[in-house]
Amino acid sequence: MTGSTRARAYGEAIRRSFPWTAIADTPTPVDRRDPLAEALGARSAWIKRDDISGAKHGGNKLRKLEFLLAEALEHECRGILTYGAVGSNHILSTSLYAREFGLQCVGIVRPQPPTPYVEATLRHHLLLGTRLEPGESAEATAAIRSRLLAGKDSWYEIPLGGSSPLGSLGYVCAALELAEQVASGACPAPDLIYLPCGSSGSTVGLDFGLSLAGLPTRIVAARVVTDQMTSKKKIGALARNLRSLLDGVCPAPGGGALDRVEFREEFFGDGYALPSSAALDAIELMKNKAGARLEYTYSGKAAAALLHDGRKGRFRGLNVMFWNTYNSRPAPAALPPLQPGKLPEMLRRSLPAEP
Repeated sequence: MTGSTRARAYGEAIRRSFPWTAIADTPTPVDRRDPLAEALGARSAWIKRDDISGAKHGGNKLRKLEFLLAEALEHECRGILTYGAVGSNHILSTSLYAREFGLQCVGIVRPQPPTPYVEATLRHHLLLGTRLEPGESAEATAAIRSRLLAGKDSWYEIPLGGSSPLGSLGYVCAALELAEQVASGACPAPDLIYLPCGSSGSTVGLDFGLSLAGLPTRIVAARVVTDQMTSKKKIGALARNLRSLLDGVCPAPGGGALDRVEFREEFFGDGYALPSSAALDAIELMKNKAGARLEYTYSGKAAAALLHDGRKGRFRGLNVMFWNTYNSRPAPAALPPLQPGKLPEMLRRSLPAEP
């Protein structure tokens, strides 16, 4: 089989073997950015446009939700229970697409530093009718979870970031999609792919899928969460469980899980959702040289790794790809106003101070 035929066959086998429903607009484009390549000293520079993966809301969560929401529907669940920070794009994406299938969404949220995006996210949740439950501590989160899952209604639980073995299939298929684009001549095989690593499902899925497709591409994954949230041990367990899930569906790639992944710790900065000067510089570069809209919690820190390595001369003669996992779709025009006084105190603390 040709590379394109093999990648397509594996993708079809995965979607036949597991619950799946179309949500994302795929394949997402691969855009060449020559000014970015010049700035980075690369042979060529490309952006994989998962930021426009959905007409209403983009980002990397949609590919995972194609499998996760399909399983919830197959089990005839009433709604979705999931987790994230107050301004989580994952919870927002989950709520938006769950609603389209008639599913309610409850998000147990943890505190985060105030960012400019939190208010718009909370207003969007008001429009969607998302139920946000403050889980300020592990004990509070466990109590809310136990109460919901013990009730008579059937709730489908999605872990942080959608990063279960089933959710990670979305990025196995994304890697196979890229392999088809390479085979068709849409872009060269990237030597390096840069992306942020939070709950790690995108990184783990890409690693497996690239190996399955036979591409030599290496992955540079910039950590954007604490080790306590997603440790190397947890990432390794997710990779092993993904391989077990696909046993008998696709051949196991050669080599060890995550052999091609380079985890980078030095761009995390002072903490989750806190801007760093390196991320802000990289966001400006990506805006000016690639027309890309990024933010400083996730995608900007991956771009900081990209810019750092370019300045160090790493990319001479190489084809480099930035996988844009951020949502660049605008929020609906008529979002309801927030009434901070009616919000739980923990949510109010995550709002930027009024000028």
